[in-house]
Amino acid sequence: MIKLNGFIPLFVLAMMGATASAQMTIVIDNQQIPTSHIASITILPNANQINIVTTVDYDVSAVNVGSNVAITSFSVSPGSILSGSDATFRWATENAVSCDASNGVDGWAATSITVPGGKATLPISNLGNNQRFTLTCNGSKAGDEVTRDVFLTVNSPDAVSITSFVASPSTVIEGSNTTISWASQNTTTCKASGGTGDWNGLSVNPTGSTIVTASTAGNYTFTLTCKNDSGSTAIKTTSLLVEADVVQCDASPLSVGTNVDWGGFWGSDFPNPRSGSKVTTVSKYGYKAIKFNTGNVNDYGEISVTENTATAGVVLGVISQCPGDFSVSASCDYKWGLGGSLRWSTVNKAYSCELLPNTDYYFNFTYTNGKNANDSTCSKLPCRVVLEHKNR
Repeated sequence: MIKLNGFIPLFVLAMMGATASAQMTIVIDNQQIPTSHIASITILPNANQINIVTTVDYDVSAVNVGSNVAITSFSVSPGSILSGSDATFRWATENAVSCDASNGVDGWAATSITVPGGKATLPISNLGNNQRFTLTCNGSKAGDEVTRDVFLTVNSPDAVSITSFVASPSTVIEGSNTTISWASQNTTTCKASGGTGDWNGLSVNPTGSTIVTASTAGNYTFTLTCKNDSGSTAIKTTSLLVEADVVQCDASPLSVGTNVDWGGFWGSDFPNPRSGSKVTTVSKYGYKAIKFNTGNVNDYGEISVTENTATAGVVLGVISQCPGDFSVSASCDYKWGLGGSLRWSTVNKAYSCELLPNTDYYFNFTYTNGKNANDSTCSKLPCRVVLEHKNR
């Protein structure tokens, strides 16, 4: 849309013989020209024109408004209040010519909506759950319209109300802390449930905060339930995303390595196969790494080398979070030469390499000592390894 100010010709489609009121407003393309900026109005009936001249200080540069109107945000805070309390509505738009408020209660529909953004604070008294407040914006083209809703719960003055309940930050790396904060009104007792860390089962004050350590990756929902002596109850939830710690992998001291996926190698995803055997080869002076993700597996198993069918030599196998990384704890490595297996677990199984959920790992194996490529025990080429996996 091009809005021209300054000298503005309006082509009249129809002219009516009426006396102009002193309160007359001039609107062009849904934009009202302030009365204080109108210098003169000239009506030319023979030319079917009305010419409007604005004051010098009125911005008359052409303004280009794009198409595809959008409401980029529309919110009400808090989302639950007691009757008579204030609620603040905030909005932001793009390419909007005009916006209107509708639905809602207590004066929302009469609210003047500014573009491209703004806010309005209203006292809300009408009781109701999830009352709908609507914002509608129009663009410069016919039919270019968008609508968004927000919902507000208004409780009676003596009802329990949880006015806020948030986890900050709402996304953390496993092992990090988040602060759970809440506020309520007309509350006698509150109880915590769900979530992670020490949150579940806490008896908390009607208003307060606590620090929670998120030790395991996953999505968690924290619940707060508040009550008072009259039997009124309010429940509110908030979410926390705990992301797996990203491991920065250094280059392996073994310069020659091959990475493969567990599913592609075994033909089924971890922790399968329940019982399987696979013949493969590895570089005499390098390693092979089989990548897998533990997901939400609750299980344990073991990996072994069938020595009498493999190339003679000592095979070192480890489970680590980086390909070609053989520097791990004793429970996560094994040398084959005298039988045995490398055990893994996600359920705290004794004498096993304990794995975290939803985490990437590599089963690395080599005929070297894992540190010096020249220290290889592979007796002849190709260096053949027969791996076995059992999921117990």
